[in-house]
Order: sequence, then structure tokens, then C-alpha cells
Amino acid sequence: MRGYYKPGARIVELQVAKELGTSQSPVREALRDLAAIGIITIHSRRGARVRLPTSKELADISVVRSEIDALAASLAAPVMDQPTLDTLRDAYREMQEHYGAGDHGAMTQADARFHRVIANTSGNQAIEHVFDQLEPFARTFITLTLPTADVGSIISEHGRILDALEQGDALLAAHHARDHQLNVSALFRDHFDAQV
Repeated sequence: MRGYYKPGARIVELQVAKELGTSQSPVREALRDLAAIGIITIHSRRGARVRLPTSKELADISVVRSEIDALAASLAAPVMDQPTLDTLRDAYREMQEHYGAGDHGAMTQADARFHRVIANTSGNQAIEHVFDQLEPFARTFITLTLPTADVGSIISEHGRILDALEQGDALLAAHHARDHQLNVSALFRDHFDAQV
């Protein structure tokens, strides 16, 4: 998910097991999990490869995320406590710092943490489940997209989400969360080259 294996790259189970100092069994299980969320494809006798998603696939995921994230924000806003807001503020600060330093992998991890905290705070297990299914796929390819796209404004959108959550304004938090993911969708549609 950090881009170590680029889209189209072959993943050799035995080699990964040796690199990680483990048996092939946990690697095989992890590959099945990655295939289930669409990050890799597994073909019998040809092994596993990192998928080459289309920009439309990635944009479509963010459109779905726009509604999931909006619902999560609206449910989370009224129950936000100070420690949770501090965690969100820290994740937002880390996003800005890592983006400024050009560390896109760390930036996307902070981004994922920000959105995961909101999903978890929503108290809705269905939201958490859908988030867990969609987030790794998008994050993987955001990592590959970021070095060639201007995402400074997309990062700043997290500040508006955070402000609305601090105010406990469910409607405004949902609005900003939805707009954020729709802008991510536009980023994928306009800037992601599926032939990375």
C-alpha cells in the first residue's frame, strides 16, 4: 500500500516470505486479503500482480466514500470529545508536515488515520466495515498519484472538516466530508495515469 510494488509488478510469494522472515502461509493469506479489496489480482500458475486500476475505478470509490464519510461525520460530530479532536488535529498536522516534506506515504497514512477516527467515532459498525474495505484500495493509489498532482488544497479540506466537528455541527461536517471525497474523486479522474 506504500507503493513498494508498482501497478503491474509481480509479487512472488516465496520471495516476500523470505524478506519478512516468515513462512509462505501468512503471505498467502495477506495476498488473498489484498485481492479481496482489489489491490492485487491472483492468477493460478501466474501468481499475484499489483492491479492497474483505471482512473474511473478510483474516482468511483471516492464518490462512494463521499457518502460514507459524510454519514460518518454527521454521526460523529455530536459525540466528539476533546481527546478525539486532539487525535484528529494531530493527524491533520502530520498530513501537512509530511506533504511539505514530500513524504507522500506518511502523508497518506496520516490521512487514513484522520478519516478512520471519524468512522470509528460514528459508532456505526457498517460505516467502519465499508471504510475498511474501500480505504486501503484508494490509499494505495493515492500514494502513487500524489507525487504528480497538486493536493495542497485537498489536504487543507481536512481543516474545514475538523472545524465543523469541533463546533459539533453535523450538517456542516457532513457537507465538508462529502465535498472532500468528491474533490479526491476529481483528482483521480483528472490526474491519475492508470499506466503508472
